[in-house]
Amino acid sequence: MQRRHSSNTDGMPPDRNRSQTLGSESSLDEGGVFDCLKPDSPTTPQQLFSGLVGVSSGAVTSAPFQAAGLVLGSPPDVFIPMTASSREEGSHRTESQPFLPRQGQHHHHHHHFHQAMQSRSSLLHSASVATDRHSSRDEGSDDPSTPAPALSELKAVVSWLQRGIPFILILLVKVCFQHKLGIAVCIGMASTFAFANSALKHQVSLRDGRSVFVTLWIVVFLAGNIAYLYYTFSSEELYNSLMFAKPNINSFDFFDLIWVVGITDFVLKYVTIGLKCVILFLPKILLAFKSRGKFYLVIEELSQLFRALVPIQLWFKYIMGEDPSTSYFLGAMLIIIYSLCKSFDVCGRISAIRKALVVLCSSQSYGMRASSQECTEAGDVCAICQSEFRDPVALPCQHVFCEDCLCQWFDRERTCPLCRSAVIETVRCWKDGTTSAHFQIY
Repeated sequence: MQRRHSSNTDGMPPDRNRSQTLGSESSLDEGGVFDCLKPDSPTTPQQLFSGLVGVSSGAVTSAPFQAAGLVLGSPPDVFIPMTASSREEGSHRTESQPFLPRQGQHHHHHHHFHQAMQSRSSLLHSASVATDRHSSRDEGSDDPSTPAPALSELKAVVSWLQRGIPFILILLVKVCFQHKLGIAVCIGMASTFAFANSALKHQVSLRDGRSVFVTLWIVVFLAGNIAYLYYTFSSEELYNSLMFAKPNINSFDFFDLIWVVGITDFVLKYVTIGLKCVILFLPKILLAFKSRGKFYLVIEELSQLFRALVPIQLWFKYIMGEDPSTSYFLGAMLIIIYSLCKSFDVCGRISAIRKALVVLCSSQSYGMRASSQECTEAGDVCAICQSEFRDPVALPCQHVFCEDCLCQWFDRERTCPLCRSAVIETVRCWKDGTTSAHFQIY
């Protein structure tokens, strides 16, 4: 083909040969390959890739071409590489000289055409890759599995805590070792309180079957613990806090404050349990069992009020510090805030005492006196104590029980023992002889 083409053009005049050559160049560009490379037609990526299937013109930008070293725009930037011989030939030939085609010129046209096609293919490939990256980036941003910033921060905090757990444990062990005596004393007093409180509650539930020996043992055991504790730490004069006085402690830091407040609170709990044991020890002739729950309630409310008042002077001393003049303004502000918070607590305690006194002075009836026929229909046996009826009372649900059994039952329940229908609206706590285990630290 190349030999036939050269033979056909050798005999033609130069002007005709040149026109035919230009015509062949234009015929080679019938598909519009070189339109985008003409100097008078500036090209944009949208124009270059318009009409291609699968590539949206709006998603193609010039950024990926600049990153790949391919510049689109002005004519000096878009060119087809030429060999050095062609540059020299163009520089020596003048406009007056005719254009003489050489053998292999058509081969150069084909070579330039293939280079242009390769350049366009590379541009298309770069645009496709850039579009795929852009779409994948958009899809990745909309992926619901991507963790939110708050979740990432939470994971970072959790990982930090996991790495810091050994150091936190080391610090905790060091602090516990420094205060091993106080921790051991508090654990012993808490165990003593739990045992005494459980034993007293069990004895209260036995009523006539209560053990006087166990009741006396609880009182003696608690009194011995209080005496031994104050004797062991007699130099600190911890009993002064019971009289709203400052103990004999040189440096009154936070751990000393917790130590004194904790010891005082446990001692007051022991005293409360001892007073309830005295009520339990009284014979039935002096105080009926159905009325003892009211006294337990009043004793508990008074104890909680006193336990709330004792730490006030200790906290005032700690807030103001050893030398109040150094931080007078800060200490005054903190004392005002503490006093406001404490006043609400104390007012709540006083209101609870008033309600307990109302319960003590009033007589509550849970039903009507049961007739002999109702007792016979009930089997003449109380379902609570499993013995014959004593002062039988019929509830609104027509179930019959002993009066003392009902009073003790409703000290901790609000429904009928058999049908579970509501009899009273609210249950007054502490009427079963229990003592609050709340640690009154403030």
